Amino acid sequence: MKKTIAVLLLSFIIAIYGYSQTNYTRDAGKVTQYEMSMTEYEQDKDAEALVIYDFGDYYYQGDHLRGFLLHMKKRIKIKILKQAGVEYSNFEIPYYMESHDWESVEDINAITYNLENGRLKKTVLDRKNIYEEKINDNVRVKKIALADVREGSVIEFSYRISTPYYFNMRKWEFQNKIPVVYSRLVYRAIPYYEYAYILKGASKLDELESKDLSDEIRFGQIVYKEKEYTFGMKDIPAFRDEEFITSAQDYMTSLNFQLSKIFYSTGGNKEIVTTWPAMCDDFLKNDDFGKYIRNSEKEGRKILPALDLSGKMTAERIDIITRYVKSKYSWDGNNGKYATASLSDFLKQQKGNAGNINLFLAGLLKAAGMDVYPVVLSTRKNGVISKGHPFQQFFNYVIAMVKLDDKVYFIDATEPLLYFSDLPERCLNMEGLVVKSKSEEWVTIRQKRISLTHKDLTLNILPEENKIEVDARYAGTGPSAYNFRSVYSGKAGNISEYLKNKNNIDTKDNKVEVVATDKPNTPFMFSFSFDAPLENNDNKLFIHPFCNLSISDNPFKQTSRSTLVDLIYVRGEVYRSTIEIPEGYKAEHIPEPFWLDNQIVDLNYTVEQDENKITVNAGYNLKQNVYDAKDYNSLKMSFADIIRKFSELIVLIKK
Repeated sequence: MKKTIAVLLLSFIIAIYGYSQTNYTRDAGKVTQYEMSMTEYEQDKDAEALVIYDFGDYYYQGDHLRGFLLHMKKRIKIKILKQAGVEYSNFEIPYYMESHDWESVEDINAITYNLENGRLKKTVLDRKNIYEEKINDNVRVKKIALADVREGSVIEFSYRISTPYYFNMRKWEFQNKIPVVYSRLVYRAIPYYEYAYILKGASKLDELESKDLSDEIRFGQIVYKEKEYTFGMKDIPAFRDEEFITSAQDYMTSLNFQLSKIFYSTGGNKEIVTTWPAMCDDFLKNDDFGKYIRNSEKEGRKILPALDLSGKMTAERIDIITRYVKSKYSWDGNNGKYATASLSDFLKQQKGNAGNINLFLAGLLKAAGMDVYPVVLSTRKNGVISKGHPFQQFFNYVIAMVKLDDKVYFIDATEPLLYFSDLPERCLNMEGLVVKSKSEEWVTIRQKRISLTHKDLTLNILPEENKIEVDARYAGTGPSAYNFRSVYSGKAGNISEYLKNKNNIDTKDNKVEVVATDKPNTPFMFSFSFDAPLENNDNKLFIHPFCNLSISDNPFKQTSRSTLVDLIYVRGEVYRSTIEIPEGYKAEHIPEPFWLDNQIVDLNYTVEQDENKITVNAGYNLKQNVYDAKDYNSLKMSFADIIRKFSELIVLIKK
């Protein structure tokens, strides 16, 4: 191999170390007394489980029917320290198919170790506990549940994936949501496939070695030698910044592989790693991308005359075309940057993946004369794109972008309840690549509309019955309106169930009045009535102005933060409560006004009294959708102020 991963070793500091933690064993099928008896991990006493080791072994092997197959073995041992750690005994292994050739998952083995009455008990995996789930036509998942796992158990699990798809070399994840004592990947390279890699979440590895192996291997008419690479890390802390992030994969330490070059045994080679402009050209030449858009454009010329676009403003025409696609074609729930069904099948079935729907939309918009381009991106769960590495595998979604004068519209037709220029949350993930010929253009993708929820309450106090009759009116705008519409789904009873689950409210007569329109760019409003308990103590009435419908649980619970706080979009809540003072009572205590306006949040709380009526107005608006880690404690304290203030009671006393 003329160039291998070895060229990348120069960018790392090689550190060779011995596996000094003799309390643990790396041998398969064995456990130590320490592993069985330990009750906590000294370096992280809150850990619910501990990865003792995680070993990978990647290598190629010749198959006379299928050529070289890539084999990826994994063997992991985990100590369950607390009951909450039992969830780490459930495993999922996805595998793929393209062109009717499946990957395979083989050699699945597992043992659960327990100490019972001073004796070691082993429970071997029962094959009945291996399940298979179909995700889509190209993806299956093996699901494995280990038996007899409890606090104190040690589990050992191993399997092997064989694949003909060299692009599918699995990334190696060093870090986990629980601490890891030792993680190591050994890769044996052959002279025909060269990979580049990206190390995420760390600046260097603890162990990075390479060596030429002396044994010759014969496969058919070719003879070759392997080169072995070892990548290792030790004492890796648990990843806990799981809330308000795009994807844990953006921050957890991992090694990502990309096939960069193929060397042919007959001579010559093929470059795989490309540039962003070249990648855009590849997209546009692909039958399931560029050709699909062109065919959709031709189909669009037949469809558009029936949509009554003449005389409409351009933005309205975009809206009409998008609503047409949303109403006629349904999303099958699968992401994708390519169309997985042919255009004829998609039109016949009226259903497809995100690629089918949004590339078809792009074709129709082109047919209408729009300045439209597809934009490929990575969804939030898939992680942020590394712009320094033109790896096509990082993208898993496509949307349409329309340029209109000085405005840019990002459009996705998979969600009928969203306004045409609003994107699903999964798409709001930093930047996307505009697919233009011989071009590299990146665009920032964000939600432009603010998410606001308005709650307007009227309280009728009934001291003799120890209850409060509440008439409530809700209104949501932006993403808040979409969330309410999703709950509603055409059934008012769904709103009643939502209120019961979220706020433990029983709406009167199970009735909710919905003021809904078919236009997703308008607020979503509904009203309902319910009875709230009244605390009546020694002729004093204690009243929560917002009847426990205001925020009561601080969403920011971590003691520290090391990553950005991504709230997806700017948001806020507004409350208004009108309280009728019952006859014979007067106000003894009314909360003081409160204002807070800083770089984090704008908060207001005011109270007005007019004879027998008290009006409380309160609300908060966050200033940004993304905050630095250093702002986390300020966010946490600001929400503590919001919860404290919005929970203050009004006290009425008999005259």
